[in-house]
Amino acid sequence: MCLAVHSGLFLNQNKYYNPSSIGRLGGPRLSKKSERTLTSALGGGEPLRLLKKAIKKISKPSEDKIGKTLESITSIQACKDAALTGDENLRLLAVMKLPDFGVEALEPLELALNDESSLVRVASAGMLAALGDRDGVALMEQHLNDNNDTVRAALEYSIQWLQRKGKVLAKPTRLTKGTDPLGILLEDLVPLGTTDEVLVKNDFAALPGSLQFGMTIENESFATIRDVRVEILSYPKENLTPEDSQVQMIEEILQGESNSLIFEFRVDGDCVEGEIITSVTLRDETGEKLAAKSGNVFVRSIYEQIEPIDITEDEFLTVKSEMTNWNREHMLASEPVEVFEALVKIIEDKNMRIFQFDSAEKKKAFMGIVAAMGKGRHSGNRIAVSFTVAGTKDDELSKLRIDVFSDNAEILHSAASAIFEEIQVVLGVLDD
Repeated sequence: MCLAVHSGLFLNQNKYYNPSSIGRLGGPRLSKKSERTLTSALGGGEPLRLLKKAIKKISKPSEDKIGKTLESITSIQACKDAALTGDENLRLLAVMKLPDFGVEALEPLELALNDESSLVRVASAGMLAALGDRDGVALMEQHLNDNNDTVRAALEYSIQWLQRKGKVLAKPTRLTKGTDPLGILLEDLVPLGTTDEVLVKNDFAALPGSLQFGMTIENESFATIRDVRVEILSYPKENLTPEDSQVQMIEEILQGESNSLIFEFRVDGDCVEGEIITSVTLRDETGEKLAAKSGNVFVRSIYEQIEPIDITEDEFLTVKSEMTNWNREHMLASEPVEVFEALVKIIEDKNMRIFQFDSAEKKKAFMGIVAAMGKGRHSGNRIAVSFTVAGTKDDELSKLRIDVFSDNAEILHSAASAIFEEIQVVLGVLDD
């Protein structure tokens, strides 16, 4: 099970409580691509007219839920997901946003060329041109037999534009067409067999500005194992940067012994969330190459990347409207006072300043609220969390409301989930 190490250096000397009556608890807009940028990408004509029509269709006033949803999409993964799911309007908007992420947009834009909507396919062709990567030519040529005249026209023009002005952009290693994926897997990733006699244990520690991923390899076989290769195959790249090589070698591990390694990452953003996928290969006493079962590990670090903000409840009521708000509610099979006290202890360890702390009890009805605020160490983005617990004293049922406010809409769900999972561990609902 993953272990998250929390840093509470700022809390003991800085936290203070401001008991008061329970107050009311309550985004940056993405810049739109200019018409000039779209024109240079598509070159006018019917494809541009159709794309402009699509843009006009989905560019509604601020109450438009689709527009608001896109405004919160600031990561490549969120944009990919939106481009492949949801209704036509959301897919269009996401496709138009993809070029902002550079060459990583090639794959999802190619997938969008198969979309059931001709509007999305036209937009994808235009955005491949806007990306400016000449490799997009080969991708679009495979779709020139599209059954829609407008899509074919957009593809033809985008291909011609890239042939004249496109460049081959540097990109991460990826399988190219004509490569035999199965051959590569058999050669590099999948040894001839696996072993259950070599155990791999994974763990991670989230710290301010860094994340340490540890792996322990235990040799429970009856012989020495050699040439143990430990590799990080994948990790959340948006806010993590490796500090050293993603491959480490262990010359040998004797029978019954173990060896541990640590991979260091630098945290570059407000939140880290995703899976680290690893590979462990070795040679047994006969020289046969085997794989140990290393598994995937979900890592998350958000509160470790926060520092406290001095703020009062009245000041928060003034600034909360400047931030994006999201909330969720849960029922917990625990007595409300127990839930509230556990939440207070959790918040005290989250590198945030508690600006509201209050509870009331009347005729066995209990309600408590605790709220705290901080800001990202890297970005300075503000984040505030508020927890309201209500229920009947001595009754094993509580209602919990979680409110999260932030300048960075991308971290709202993660901030709420991290606390909710921790409170369930404390209450014994989940295993640590």
